[in-house]
Amino acid sequence: MRARRQRIKLLEEYKQALIHQVVTGRIDVRTGQPYPAYKDSGVPWLGEIPAHWRAVRLKFLSTEPLAYGANESASEDDPSYPRFVRITDIHEDGSLRAETFRSLPPETAAPYVLEDGDILFARSGATVGKVFIYKSSWGAACFAGYLIRLRCNPRLVHAEFVYNYAQTEVYWGQVREGTIQATIQNFSAEKYGDLAIGVPPIEEQRAIVDYIARETAKIDAAIAADRRSIELLQEFRTRLIADVVTGKLDVREAAA
Repeated sequence: MRARRQRIKLLEEYKQALIHQVVTGRIDVRTGQPYPAYKDSGVPWLGEIPAHWRAVRLKFLSTEPLAYGANESASEDDPSYPRFVRITDIHEDGSLRAETFRSLPPETAAPYVLEDGDILFARSGATVGKVFIYKSSWGAACFAGYLIRLRCNPRLVHAEFVYNYAQTEVYWGQVREGTIQATIQNFSAEKYGDLAIGVPPIEEQRAIVDYIARETAKIDAAIAADRRSIELLQEFRTRLIADVVTGKLDVREAAA
């Protein structure tokens, strides 16, 4: 089991490294090689970017100002209302927890209704910096006050490109640098809007997003297989111990 856990760790590290390399322009997914020319982005955390990319603040890639969610109590659970999405409702894989469902009346939810591809940033507490992308498969939903919404301009940036960028150390370094240390951590909509990102042409972004989806699916499948193997080994070990302790398995016969 130790070897499988170590393999999972290495696969997760490889996944993060792969995303970092292609989203920050270290590797051209179309050739598998570095780009032929680079330039200084003018942003310390970005460093050099491919010569034809642009260094842009997130706020300039949005169709509207970054917005805070609704400061409402999560008291409703009417499934016919838009779901009220809070940071604690979202699994690490971006899916929603069924057991934490809450909703808001349509008239209250209206200013905060999410559209497919909206990016949600956590703005306070231990979750500062975490990012999720809203999928229409979640169903009608609105978002809570501890989240900040970025609505990407599809002519300028692919939402999945921004989401993948938010998995890199370039993103996290900027968040850590800008985090306010008070009684709790806090990161405002203004600060999120000022984060810098290297942006290639939109068609190239799509190629990068497709590449990441293909390659990470293979990695995730390998990780899932290893985790399942660990679970089976643990179940076998538990049953074996139980059989020995209860006398169902005679260890004297096994030793002979």
